[in-house]
Amino acid sequence: MSTAKANGFKWAGRGLLVVYTLFVGFPIYWTLNTAFKPLGQIGTFPPTLYPKGFQLDAFVWVLSNSRAIDAILNSLIIASGTTILSVILGSLAGYAFSRFSWVDPGGHVSFWLLSTRMFPPVAVVLPIFFIYGRLGLQDTLIGLILLYLTFNLPLTTWLMRDFFDKIPASFEEAAFVDGYSRFQTFRKVVFPLVRPGLVATMMLAWVFAWNEFLFAWIITGNNTSTYTTIIPTLIESNQIQWNNIMAMATLVATPPTLILIAFRDNIIEGMTLGMTDI
Repeated sequence: MSTAKANGFKWAGRGLLVVYTLFVGFPIYWTLNTAFKPLGQIGTFPPTLYPKGFQLDAFVWVLSNSRAIDAILNSLIIASGTTILSVILGSLAGYAFSRFSWVDPGGHVSFWLLSTRMFPPVAVVLPIFFIYGRLGLQDTLIGLILLYLTFNLPLTTWLMRDFFDKIPASFEEAAFVDGYSRFQTFRKVVFPLVRPGLVATMMLAWVFAWNEFLFAWIITGNNTSTYTTIIPTLIESNQIQWNNIMAMATLVATPPTLILIAFRDNIIEGMTLGMTDI
């Protein structure tokens, strides 16, 4: 291949990356642009590409509104609670599936677990609504944590099983020779080796619970509203408060973004752990 042709492919690739960056980045920019605009500038035509004078009124409204703050805190509690339970139980179940063949002969049980993520959640909304009503779990934090756990646990179990499969059994055999019990081997030998995969699994579980809308809309009430159920209600005098919506969207997008930046190396390593040998 000639040098000119190689340079042409290189610049074409860079051009595609620029287009992709603009495609992905423009919604983020427009969210910030709208959040800093007063409401009167949002509905103008043609739209302005930048606010005429930055205003923080929308952010002040979100941070001073007790209903919005409570909703964000509820989302944080629910997402963190269900993630912790999902990772603990999913790690133990994944280890059992990986190391004990009698637990999952033929791989049918683990596939059945994963298949629960394949059907549309809306199919079970009504049964869950009535069941939660009978059990008194509607409009409770623990109710939503347990509900999200039922959807996160199959995914965390499946992922952690694959991560444990990549750990050579000889590592555990050596620990047994040194006098470690099965649990000590799991905690001190195997678990640290799958930490990157654990972080990646935690992120997936946490983001699902953080962003979930359908079940939160059906199950929660005034006491345990999440931020996803608050945003659609930001309408005053038949006018949608787009600046407040975008300000709240910016604030709630900050935690997962910071977590992703802080643990990006672990997440990348965890995502590739299933494709590389240790």
